[in-house]
Amino acid sequence: MRVLRWYSLQSGPEPTALLPGPRTRLLGPILVVEAVTPEDAGMYRCAASNPGGEASAELRLLVSTPLQVEVSPTTLSVHLGGTAEFRCVETSRSSSPLLITWYKDGRPLPGSARGSGDRLVIPGVGRDDRGMYQCLVRRAEGETAQASAELQLGGK
Repeated sequence: MRVLRWYSLQSGPEPTALLPGPRTRLLGPILVVEAVTPEDAGMYRCAASNPGGEASAELRLLVSTPLQVEVSPTTLSVHLGGTAEFRCVETSRSSSPLLITWYKDGRPLPGSARGSGDRLVIPGVGRDDRGMYQCLVRRAEGETAQASAELQLGGK
């Protein structure tokens, strides 16, 4: 008689037996995890035994979430000569390395603006600095996402 068991290897040094549940079904050699979340990622083991012996195989479940970003604040009003600062926030909790590039009105940044990773600082804001700023985020695998914000003149 063949016996199959599934284990999770992500909760510590000892394997944890998987049991059927609301999102988990064990169909013999098939493990079904429905509505997968990033917390489901990790190592799993299938162990089989019969009167002739035992064998097991391990697999890694990788969970990829769609890349999502936002720029904060979405609208910023600054007096002439002031400093503007935007932040590009990746909200999808990516574990992949990210490359962030900043643009103004769809073009590479002008010389006065300084984008350093997730922050864009524009010192001495002038009339030419007003407009739309975009951060383009690229995962190592090639997936991209962008968000934008507006810089207005005025301020409070």
